[in-house]
Amino acid sequence: MKCVVVGGGVIGTSIAWHAAERGLGEVVLLERDRLGSGTTWHSAGNITWKPLSNHDESVLYALETIDRLERSGRQSTGWVKTGRIFLAQSDEMLRYFASLDAAAQERGVEARWLGPQEAAARHPLLDPTAVSGIWFDSLSGRVNPADLTAAYAKAARDSGVRIVERAKVQRVVTRGGRIIGVELADGVIEADAVVVAAGLWSRPLLERSGAAVAQWPCEHFYVIASVSPSLKRETPSFVCPDALIYGREEVGGFLVGFFDENAKTIEPEDLPEPFSFTLLPPDWDKVAPYFAAASRIFPALEAAPIRRFINGPEVYTPDGLPLIGRIPESEGLFLATGMNSAGVTWSAMAGEIVGSLLAAKPSRFEIARFDPNRFGAQASEPAWLRAQISAIVSMSYRNPRR
Repeated sequence: MKCVVVGGGVIGTSIAWHAAERGLGEVVLLERDRLGSGTTWHSAGNITWKPLSNHDESVLYALETIDRLERSGRQSTGWVKTGRIFLAQSDEMLRYFASLDAAAQERGVEARWLGPQEAAARHPLLDPTAVSGIWFDSLSGRVNPADLTAAYAKAARDSGVRIVERAKVQRVVTRGGRIIGVELADGVIEADAVVVAAGLWSRPLLERSGAAVAQWPCEHFYVIASVSPSLKRETPSFVCPDALIYGREEVGGFLVGFFDENAKTIEPEDLPEPFSFTLLPPDWDKVAPYFAAASRIFPALEAAPIRRFINGPEVYTPDGLPLIGRIPESEGLFLATGMNSAGVTWSAMAGEIVGSLLAAKPSRFEIARFDPNRFGAQASEPAWLRAQISAIVSMSYRNPRR
């Protein structure tokens, strides 16, 4: 068997490694530019455990995978276990956090409510009076996305994967309803199976083969502020769903991100070429109300110089869940995309699922909910996709009971 993986971000490299580990035959990974370019490189890298169907087992497997990569000595992932503080500003969110706490206790995960003094001691920029409740989850942390991608790639190479950078796939090639390879500018690479893990380019690529991918990219924003006092590396990250904000320490500074309402969708064909380690222009008007909300919780932000404004595309789906599985239009065609700003978190799971499908073995995950075909004919309706996805960015963050 020969398998070609299209896309060298955190998802594609994980899939290539998982496929090679199963001894499926020859595995080739093709990246249009350099590994980690596109979306992976500007990810915030957070990994947050929550006792929800799509975050419990997937995060535990991610942590298991990171530990395995770290212990192998091949390449550090930059993993830092910081824990995460969950900030509530509404009774509804307090009840939601209480349900998380009960589930954590049942699973034996170290988690608990924090009083104002302890919370302020853990995060010196936090004003505890600006929130109505603070819950702490110990399992969460972060990686360096570039390092995690490099670690997956090193493990893949060590398992026999051939990785080719600056190899832009023009289209997948089929014959009689079956995959026979992929076409590049200089010819066709034959394959028995093709996995498209090309992020925001997955939809345009497969459109040329008549397959509709139910995703659309949006602008996603975060800023890095120089704060005083500087944050320690082990400072817990935070999330405040009521305010649609999250954040963590970044080289002593404070990274604050936003899951804004009416998110700005992007037309992939309008992006400049090459769009590799590239960002979109800042949009202060869009983030201003969310930054103001963050400043009320973390008052040091009001006077903090902004070190960097990040506006990078992230790909979302209409229900906030990834697209992982078979594409029925062509036998031997698989998809892993639409990660909804959680690609780092779901990368290990995506690798395990696709590796299992390629090997025709059961996955440790319930894969039906990620079926790429679940939206039916609506996947071919760009206007519907844009509207649904513009709304889901904030909706799934404020109501995260998925």
